[in-house]
Amino acid sequence: MRYQLTTGVNLEVIPTNKFNMNQLLINFATPQTAENATARNLLANLLETSTKKYPTQTALADRLANLYGAYVNMGVSRVGRLHCVRLKASFVNNELANEDLFQQLVAVIREMLFNPLADNGRFDEPTFKRQAINLRSTIKGYYDDKQFWAARRLLDLYYRDNSVMKVPSFGRSQAISQLTPASVYQTYQQMMAHDRVDIFFLGNVDEGQVKRALAQLSFTPRPNAAEQTEILYQQPLYRQVQRQVEYQPVSQAKLNIGYQLPVYSGEKLYYAGLVFNDLFGGSPFSKLYMNIREQAGLAYYAASRLMPFNGLVSVQSGIDSRRAAQVEELIDEQLADLQAGRFSAERFAEVQNGLANQYLSSNDLAGNILGRRLTNRLLGLPNQDEAAAIHAVTRDQVVKVAKMMKKQAVYLLSGEN
Repeated sequence: MRYQLTTGVNLEVIPTNKFNMNQLLINFATPQTAENATARNLLANLLETSTKKYPTQTALADRLANLYGAYVNMGVSRVGRLHCVRLKASFVNNELANEDLFQQLVAVIREMLFNPLADNGRFDEPTFKRQAINLRSTIKGYYDDKQFWAARRLLDLYYRDNSVMKVPSFGRSQAISQLTPASVYQTYQQMMAHDRVDIFFLGNVDEGQVKRALAQLSFTPRPNAAEQTEILYQQPLYRQVQRQVEYQPVSQAKLNIGYQLPVYSGEKLYYAGLVFNDLFGGSPFSKLYMNIREQAGLAYYAASRLMPFNGLVSVQSGIDSRRAAQVEELIDEQLADLQAGRFSAERFAEVQNGLANQYLSSNDLAGNILGRRLTNRLLGLPNQDEAAAIHAVTRDQVVKVAKMMKKQAVYLLSGEN
């Protein structure tokens, strides 16, 4: 059941006794800018680790441990153009605990969101400095992974210079030094007053109780929340494929390719896009995996990923840099095969069955259910039987999607100069 707690604050309750743990998700969404991603990520870390009542990470952890090991964390993500700060919580059913854990957990969450460790319009200085150091270290760790490095560099090459999509949802380490306890507190005030808020509860609790408890969070109305924001990202085609070669001392080169594919979540060809991607490089049955990695032995890994909010398919491969041109040509051939309909009925059925089974098995994880519900809510889409939608995809639709692919960017991280 869906409720509106106030303007711009939505609640969806999903009653079920399938899981021993109840799940709560609170999502704050606003259009991402070049400046707000880093600040919002640091803000999530500050809110997660301390409050006025629980001024240290240990004190907050001890309080949650006393709630039969309840778990609360905060982080950031992006859905198309929207930057999201998410609070996720899980706790055992009241029946198992023989006490009202839900009310107690909501009280802790209220402390985290509405009473952060701050005074006079600024976050606590020692806590701020510690979390800034932690965030800088975390971001550096991401880029120490060369596979991640190559994936990010492809996106830098693919997105236009003025595109906010160049900025990762977790922000940039060089921006951390520009943040202050006061500036991040302003980010906090902006989020709490103006972000669109979507709340989801999944578990074995009375719906009326859920609504009453979460109404105690006392969010203020936000008439200009991100309800009307254009979420899906589109950009014009480049006249020529953007190419970049970078040299680093790596034992395994990374060849990554970006294609524009204007197939988005909720649109008619979306499920055909999922099937196409699994045939292309998204599964062990794919052409990239079978023909480039297994048969030709030209790649340590070769896979594709569909980004259905951004109109993008990325291909990642680990190769011998001396064979980069050969591998790119072979990738082109796999796409051409799909565009010509050269894939067997057996392989088509294997991919459909695999995708449908993934969807069905994902319902065994509460987090997956909430993630899909949130995406549908943000995009204004109905909840539906995705397995049936996948099985309804036709070969002609897959070919149509394949023909929409336009190569736009090629990035090579090479170990040889």
